[in-house]
Amino acid sequence: MATKSSIDVELGSSSSQDEDLPTAKRPKREEQTSEEPPRRKITINIGARGTLHVWDAEDAVKMQSVYHVMGTTVGCFAKTPLQDIFKSLPFQLTPAEAAYLRDIGAAQFVDEAVLRKFPTAVQQEAFREQREKQFNDQHKEFDKARQFQLDERKEQIMAGKIRKMTEAAAVSGIPLNLPEDREELWQTIRNELLSRPMVQEGSARIELPFRSWKVDMSLAELEEITFSYPQTHPERVYYAAYLELMKAGFWVTSGMKYGGDLLLYEGDVHVNHSTCIVRIVDETEETSLEDILRIGRVATACHKAVLWASVRKDYTVDFTCSKWSLMK
Repeated sequence: MATKSSIDVELGSSSSQDEDLPTAKRPKREEQTSEEPPRRKITINIGARGTLHVWDAEDAVKMQSVYHVMGTTVGCFAKTPLQDIFKSLPFQLTPAEAAYLRDIGAAQFVDEAVLRKFPTAVQQEAFREQREKQFNDQHKEFDKARQFQLDERKEQIMAGKIRKMTEAAAVSGIPLNLPEDREELWQTIRNELLSRPMVQEGSARIELPFRSWKVDMSLAELEEITFSYPQTHPERVYYAAYLELMKAGFWVTSGMKYGGDLLLYEGDVHVNHSTCIVRIVDETEETSLEDILRIGRVATACHKAVLWASVRKDYTVDFTCSKWSLMK
């Protein structure tokens, strides 16, 4: 029923040493020499409830493209806020993903607890000043765009205005007296439209629903803290398997969708399908036959294999890839 696969041959019995892992699949990481400036680290914000968020867009791109850590978008997509299919910043990380970035020296952690405090009078005044400045700056840009749009639709606007004025004159019985020069008429209509206020400061939303305004306006500094994971035995078992797969150069995401612990990709997650459902097991615990059959049937129906990651007492990992013998 179970057969060996190329993935099993590549991984085999792995340990924490890089020499035991296939070099061809290792993620491309940035090289840093003593003459180069310090490499920028990805900033991970730790929330009051232990959530792990990456707010910076450049950090998110670097996290995925360089380190193969995907995360999950959980924020509102500003352009289409009334839907929840496409999401935006921040990226939420699992503890294993954050610990991996920490262990390779690619991340720093900051505490968001200070953001829960009520803003001081100084912060409130600074916020009002910044908001007024941003509103004025954006209002100027809005006026420029509005003038351009009016000029683009010049003929349509003039035709509509003349029609309405003609209808109003017919109803009132007052003769319609329009300038003979169309350009003069257009300037009159244009100035009237531009004189109407389109945006009120009280109803304008000038900030995006992303990071706290205290951080964006430099009104609060987040303290750098340490991140402790794994701490318990189950966490160490899970992280040992996750770490070996990441060191081997695979792309790894959550396997919850298919009833596994992880999903394994042999290429970029954005353009490839997953090839294996990863199940992580502690070698000291028994795995029932029902669980093996259940995950095997799910994998067969999804045209995937099952990669069993058996973690030993010393947290080294053995990998075995299995699939139904009739599956092609």
